[in-house]
Amino acid sequence: MPANKKPSIVIFLAIAAVGLAAFFVFMAEENSEEQKITYTPNEEMVKRASEIVNVSVYPDFPFTYDYMTEGVTQHLDREYTYDVIPYQLKGGLLFQGIHRPEKGTTVSIELLKPATLYFFFHDETDGGYTRIFENLPRWRRLVTAPQYDIHNGKHGLQMTMFALEAEPGLIEIPPTTKDRACFSFVIQSVFGNLAEPDS
Repeated sequence: MPANKKPSIVIFLAIAAVGLAAFFVFMAEENSEEQKITYTPNEEMVKRASEIVNVSVYPDFPFTYDYMTEGVTQHLDREYTYDVIPYQLKGGLLFQGIHRPEKGTTVSIELLKPATLYFFFHDETDGGYTRIFENLPRWRRLVTAPQYDIHNGKHGLQMTMFALEAEPGLIEIPPTTKDRACFSFVIQSVFGNLAEPDS
């Protein structure tokens, strides 16, 4: 092998090694973010929720409900909590799903009684919901939205929220167009006696 080719091969191998190492670091970070679901469903809240709503998601993933109050768990596979809550949501019924549903996720909400539905999602990891909701004429965009994990950087500070005044019936949320749709929703219904005052 000519002497002038040796440095080029060494440089190529070094670059390849650095690239491979960066790939494995990236994969390790991605996997470290994925957390197992250890949350136990709140059976009382599930029962109370059934008085006013039936929810189904596809593809299936686990979900439960809780009151929307400061410090409530955001998603079942994360330790994040909602820490800033607009007044419209307080005491409402919070849907708690998973942090990163896959592309094509659909949500079906069958209301059994009149309610106001608030659907909110992350500004960036929105699964395409920003564009989807802008094309749903019955929904109105609000100027406020909840925030989560507020003491650990900016990732949970930028959310978008839409509201719908709804009568009993089926509300279909169109399928997400991207992965990682970081979303939740809250149902406010005085008829369901689900509102609980803040302590």
